[in-house]
Amino acid sequence: MNIVTFIAFVPLSSMVAGVLIGLTLGRFSTPRVGFWVLGLFVVVSIALLVRMAAIVPGDEEQAFAPFVTLTGGVFPGLFGGIVGWILGRTRKKRAT
Repeated sequence: MNIVTFIAFVPLSSMVAGVLIGLTLGRFSTPRVGFWVLGLFVVVSIALLVRMAAIVPGDEEQAFAPFVTLTGGVFPGLFGGIVGWILGRTRKKRAT
């Protein structure tokens, strides 16, 4: 697989997984559980941002892995999870 297709498909698959997880959480769980799961995504995001901020000048190559993880996996998953959770909550309200 070409590296360009890999970089293109990782955020897309992460976003789709986030939407599916969010739909499941919104439909079948309480709002408190949904907030906790989305809060865990935020904690992981903050940890990666702190890890990137702690890199000293001259070692910028070490920032590549946290940056790719953050922008390619965590942020699309978080945004997809929020959208999926809202859609799941509306589907639950329509069903009742």
